[in-house]
Parts: sequence; structure tokens; C-alpha cells
Amino acid sequence: MARSTMLAPLACLIFLNCLEPLISWPANDKDAPAMSHPEFDQYLGDYLQAGDTLALLLDYDGTLAELTSHPNLTQMSDAMRDSLRNIANSGKAFVAVISGRDVDGVKEKIGLENVIYSGNHGLEVLYPNGTRHNQGIPRDVADNFDKMIDQLNREVVHHGSWVENKRVSITFHFREAEQQYVPEMAARAKEIIESYGYRANAAHASVEGKPPIQWNKGLAAEYILGTSFDANWRQRKVLFAGDDTTDEDVMRMIKGTGRSFRVTKDKDLVTSADYKIPSVDAVYHLLKWIESRVV
Repeated sequence: MARSTMLAPLACLIFLNCLEPLISWPANDKDAPAMSHPEFDQYLGDYLQAGDTLALLLDYDGTLAELTSHPNLTQMSDAMRDSLRNIANSGKAFVAVISGRDVDGVKEKIGLENVIYSGNHGLEVLYPNGTRHNQGIPRDVADNFDKMIDQLNREVVHHGSWVENKRVSITFHFREAEQQYVPEMAARAKEIIESYGYRANAAHASVEGKPPIQWNKGLAAEYILGTSFDANWRQRKVLFAGDDTTDEDVMRMIKGTGRSFRVTKDKDLVTSADYKIPSVDAVYHLLKWIESRVV
């Protein structure tokens, strides 16, 4: 009878934990529970202490703002913006947003001054004081840019697809295209992009065309951290959150020293991130948790 009495509280705790599963799970654990209740203390409590200096790196689309049918429609919530502003202005956090958008476009969407913005997957960097850093693009490749867009518009833009011109890279979007045309148009877009010397890679309902230089979000993050945050940044606290394949380069770059989150509802997705979180709303809870540590 005494043994049953002792086990009762334990059984109750197990039952309550089943009712309130964690919002984050180890990245490649297929048996992890569904997520609904934020418990970032469990994953970051020993890593980031109150008063620590932090470098916070973030993607924009699908991370700070919900994905929409057209990039112009995305909106960052006021609550998310307020939390990010508080972190950036805390004096204890360095904040950079590394986006696939062009750098001026992502700054316009977020609208905060005390943040470093990097666009075109790291090819452009815009600092709070207005200075810029751009990776060099070979002249012969840059000269093909307008020709590439023209051919894409002529051959694969139809039934709801379109080309986003980001000045040094492009994205061929087919999120709103009729599904029956998508495989053929995506394959042809890849062929066209590569025929002009650009690199083509798959992204969320799109094909991206980027200059053929050895540069990505991970290298951009390393450059930004090394030149702007701290020369010894690998010994500091670094957090990153992103939702796309291009964000994996940042996750690999900080693996073992920082902590990273992949925004996805796919439990089977294999990622270099330390943890998965399911939504933009979960990113907001992550920012609020960080805010409680640095503000």
C-alpha cells in the first residue's frame, strides 16, 4: 500500500508531461513528442545564463514572419518586432538577420536600426551605420544576369509562377503555380539558371539562382561574427534559427559551439540544427525567452 502511495505522484507527473509536450525536440529524433508548450529552459538554460553576452542570428521568411504566396505579403508581427528590438537594444546582444531577400528589402520588412542585415544569402551586408560589404561577382557572370531573367520570363513563367529579381541573385517562385506544371517548369528553370553560369538550388516552392562563388549563409555568418561581434566569437554564446535548406550552412558552421533551431513541422527532416521548433510562433517564444535573459 505504501509503495502504491509513493508511486502515485510520479505517475501523475508522467501524465502531466504527456499532456504538455515540449515545444522543441532533439533535431533528428523521430520518436520525439508533438510540440505545444514552450520549455526552452530545458534546452538553453545551461547554455545562456542571465547577463551573458549573446550573438543572435536569424533568418526572416518562415522564421520571423510566416511564409505567404508572395514575398511582398509577408509581415512580421508587432510582438515579434518588439521582442527583437528589446534584445537588440539590450546592450547584451548582437543581432543579425541573414536572408535570401535583397538586403534593403529585408531591412524594410523588419524596420529596426540596431541590427545588421545580410541579403542574398549573405552576398550583401548592411551595417547600422550605413556601410556595406558585398561579395565580388565575376564580371562575365554578372553580365549574364539580365539575359538569364529574360529567358526565364519567356520560357518558364506561366500558370502562376514568377521570377523575383534580387539584383545579384534570383528566385523562381512556383508556390501559386498549377501543380501539374511544377516539375517541368522547375527542371527547366534549373537548366536555364545553370546555363548562364549561376548555381541553382531548390528552396521552399522555388528554385534559387545564385552567383557561382564560394559563399553561403554560413560563411556570411562567420564573416559577420568575426568582424562585428567579437574576434573570439567561437568562445561566446551564439544562437541561430532558420527554416530553409540554405540555413543549414549556418547550423553546420556553429555546430558544437553555438545552438541552432530549424523551424519545421517535419519530424523526419534530417537537419544539422541542434533542435527543431514547429512554427514562427515558436520562434516568438524563443525570442521572449532570450529577452528574459538579456533585458
